[in-house]
Amino acid sequence: MYDNLRFEYAHFNSLDFGSYGLGASVTPMGSQLMTTNTAINWGLQNLEVNLGTQMSFQQAGHLAQLGKIEREELIRLAKLNKVNLSVHAPLLCPAGGQGNAISEIARVKAVQEFEQTLDFVDQIGRSMNKKHVPVVIHAVNAVPGNPMPDKYMYVINRDSGEIVPIEAKEVAYDKSYLEGMGLKEGVDFKPIPGKPGHYELLPQGRLKMYNKRMVDNLRYQEAHTAYWRKHYEEQLKAVGIQLAELERNPKKVEKELIDKGRLDLLEVARMYRAIKEEEEQHKAEMRHLLRKYTDEKGNLRILDSPDNVAKEQIKKTFVELGLKAYEKKSQPMIVIENFYPEHALSNPEKLAEAVKEIRQSLAEELVRKKGLSRDAARKVANELIGITLDIGHLNLFKKYINPKTGKLYSDKEILEWVKKVYPYIKHVHITDNFGDIDAHLPIGWGTAPIKEAIEILRKKGWKGRAILETFGAIPYGQQAFGVAQSLYQMGVPLVPGGPSWDMAFGTYFQTGYAFTTGPILPDVNFQTYGVGFSGLPYATGAQIGGQKPGERFAGTPMS
Repeated sequence: MYDNLRFEYAHFNSLDFGSYGLGASVTPMGSQLMTTNTAINWGLQNLEVNLGTQMSFQQAGHLAQLGKIEREELIRLAKLNKVNLSVHAPLLCPAGGQGNAISEIARVKAVQEFEQTLDFVDQIGRSMNKKHVPVVIHAVNAVPGNPMPDKYMYVINRDSGEIVPIEAKEVAYDKSYLEGMGLKEGVDFKPIPGKPGHYELLPQGRLKMYNKRMVDNLRYQEAHTAYWRKHYEEQLKAVGIQLAELERNPKKVEKELIDKGRLDLLEVARMYRAIKEEEEQHKAEMRHLLRKYTDEKGNLRILDSPDNVAKEQIKKTFVELGLKAYEKKSQPMIVIENFYPEHALSNPEKLAEAVKEIRQSLAEELVRKKGLSRDAARKVANELIGITLDIGHLNLFKKYINPKTGKLYSDKEILEWVKKVYPYIKHVHITDNFGDIDAHLPIGWGTAPIKEAIEILRKKGWKGRAILETFGAIPYGQQAFGVAQSLYQMGVPLVPGGPSWDMAFGTYFQTGYAFTTGPILPDVNFQTYGVGFSGLPYATGAQIGGQKPGERFAGTPMS
């Protein structure tokens, strides 16, 4: 490898992706049809039409920009060249996240957009006579997660949908008070060294305290109104007013009090009725909250973690989409992608739990609405709903502390996740980075354990599609460069049993100065010495195309 390159790929060894349906994402940099046409010439078996860019509608990344003719031509090209297509849906949030709140209106709008994407994927499936064409949808991309729970966490008010942050806080409460609030030392609060009686109240502890205080406040209000209701009851009973009659026919009782000149009792009667109504409202609110927001352990969760709320929201979304997919002739396969650690449900184990519940709920709906048997419904639900494992997104956890170990996440934890969620994986995105940002680098340019993750899948017999999302290299060269670099680093053969991409790199996929490798067989050098400096970096004197003889080392012996 070239020492002057800054990229780290010594950890990567040759890996044959032949049986995995290796493919690449086709980003909408201009015309989707044009980039797809170019990508077909790369020789890959699978291409993913990417509508998931975060560019504005005017630039790219929206299904509506693929007109009828372009859609048909794109499918025709793929069919003619025997290329399989998958589709990455636009970046809308299936949970209905928007700004600092979760909105049911936003969730419904996202579902409508995803339904249009399903229509397009079904068009692909029907035209190419293929079933279960994958459509990738991000699990959550507008609801914050909690990658640093000891420092801060976001919570969602289930009643209002508002998303608010909670940070760790120093408090000077008695320990008995904290424990009386149901908090546990070491889990919800920690002693502060050198400060007796002072504690660090962790975000999780503050969340529990907020929920308990909300309940206590409602109970206090209920008790307060009950006290004053009894107070007024006693005054009215003392003068012989029948409470049942007052509640049944208040205007009649009030008129009698006016006729008797007892305006003082008239005010008491009105206060009694108002406070009794307020008491009933508090009781109804308490019943509503306890019924709607109490978890299986009996804890009230008006304020809850984004993972819990997002899981409920996306379950509604993907069950609706699953039913739509089932109704279509080609039955598109919805593969839910793990997103950044800063977003809810980014932990693949939690995403797998959500997918499990989505499948169960979808199966129940297929039985109830479509008349399928339970076994058939479960089979269909498992076929239509799965996970897109994005290895690059998993690698981003490396900048955060694993609360179980107290150390930064490592390759070990990432690979353990791959093993644990394997039964749900139907699609894979391959991209590299250094664990800091989602750079979408070619394989070998970063530190993601891609080879090891794919080997785990291979040993388990996985047969899905692996899509290279290497468009982070576009600024350095053409889009094909990211794919070629990845194949080059893996030592993948050009053809079965033939030479590998590392032998071809620098010929067909030659790039500019940014990659420092000199051109194959510079004319003057070859004419002068009978040999070309095929691997010579430009920086050390290889001839740049179009130079005049005599410039740099062109035609001149090297000392």
